[in-house]
Amino acid sequence: MALDVGPVDAPRLILLALLGWAAWRVIYNQYFHPLAHFPGPRWAACTRLWLAYTEVYRGISLSDIRYQLHRKYGDIVRITPDELHFANPDAFGDIYNAQNKWDTDYRLYRALGMDAAALCMVKYEAAKQRKDALSPLFSRQSTMKMQNLLKTKVDSFCNALTAQHATKAASDLSLGFRCLAMDVITEICFGRSVNVTHTHNFQADLVLALEEMLPVFTLSKYSVLIIWLLRNIPRRLASYLGSPRLSSLFKFQDMLKEQIDGVFRDPAQLEESLYPTIYHQLLSPAAHKGRPLPSKLSIFDEARVLLLAGTGAVGMSLTTTVHYVLSISGAQESLRAELRAVWPDINTPPRYEVLEKLPFLTAIVREGFRLFPGATSLPRVVPPGGAVISGVHIPGGTVVGQSFTFVQHAEAVFSDAHAFIPERWLGEDAKPPEASTLAFSRGPKSCLGINLAHCEVYLVLANLFRRFEMRVDKSRPVDLTYKEHYAPSFSGEHLHVFCKPIKV
Repeated sequence: MALDVGPVDAPRLILLALLGWAAWRVIYNQYFHPLAHFPGPRWAACTRLWLAYTEVYRGISLSDIRYQLHRKYGDIVRITPDELHFANPDAFGDIYNAQNKWDTDYRLYRALGMDAAALCMVKYEAAKQRKDALSPLFSRQSTMKMQNLLKTKVDSFCNALTAQHATKAASDLSLGFRCLAMDVITEICFGRSVNVTHTHNFQADLVLALEEMLPVFTLSKYSVLIIWLLRNIPRRLASYLGSPRLSSLFKFQDMLKEQIDGVFRDPAQLEESLYPTIYHQLLSPAAHKGRPLPSKLSIFDEARVLLLAGTGAVGMSLTTTVHYVLSISGAQESLRAELRAVWPDINTPPRYEVLEKLPFLTAIVREGFRLFPGATSLPRVVPPGGAVISGVHIPGGTVVGQSFTFVQHAEAVFSDAHAFIPERWLGEDAKPPEASTLAFSRGPKSCLGINLAHCEVYLVLANLFRRFEMRVDKSRPVDLTYKEHYAPSFSGEHLHVFCKPIKV
């Protein structure tokens, strides 16, 4: 006799199948996964949701999570089912060796919603080709040619500090440095500066909007829906749900789209530019060596990434450096004395080539870059054959990374590592210069603008300490605590400084 089981309950079967699959994945990840023998939290081994819960819901910075895990579990920690993080400084060279042609973890870079930009390209070859096309714009030779442009921007910044001091108020240098960096990067990349250093005490909507967007990138690492919303949500709704400052970001994006449409319609207009921009490089057949030129969308994504990268890193580095110099007794005076020796007439500033040879200024720049967190971690994917990292064989397909602060702030590498000690870069026992640039990463994902960043930082610091006597506003104690989103950002009180102009 046949058994009548009735109609199939399709939704229930689908739900049971999904639950069964999820249960199997948890069991597999915990006990049978190639990384099952690596230590770490049990829930981290089971699902990425543990990291999402800890970083997003509990609000703990990813940098702090890593340090806590390494204190508990040792040098190698499994932080998601397929990802390992390394604490031993020796691992940095194994992972970020320029010879490694490793792809990157798509889940991190897709969070930016700018997939067609070099930084977000997952495949090694594609990222390298795009970086090679853009590199001439940011080479040392190109940077040297743009010094007059940089000088003009720095002068404008110093004039803003003078005007603010005339009101007997301290200047918000945390925002001021970001405004200056944004004026520089928009002029160099797009041939049109946004001129936000002219905003009263640097309260520029565009800078603040970018700062407010960073936490969204943290959320989008764990949700495809958030990425979709970032790309498709109507502007009016985005402004209503978010900050009123978002309108300034939308206007800037419209300007970029208008520029890109213009150069595609009439490439000849590029000949009118006084110096090369990203459009010259990205639309140059020679730069791409016979490969197809990028699309409008690709150039748009590249432009937005360059704005983010060129604004935040320099701004945070300068904030870090100035804060520490002003906190050390006599450091400001010693630096000014060194600057006066090569800059006796305040109206005749020296060029970058002169400034970069000054020992104490150079030591300060390097120490500032060392303490600055930079892009704190850029994970790579181990190739199919596997690799040896920190003396341990790691299976192919594993996502691996090391926060750069685990080298920059390592006691085994730098004694008294959390202290600002410029002297560690001076004398016979000085650390090698390249040890200060880890925050710019290595290989095809390394920062394109390292030459520009160095020149900018040298010029800004020289002008600040030669042209102003500075004093921190002690009524607003600075807090350099940072939170890692995609890039780090300071989450505490900004650096406010009284900047009194020097006449001679």
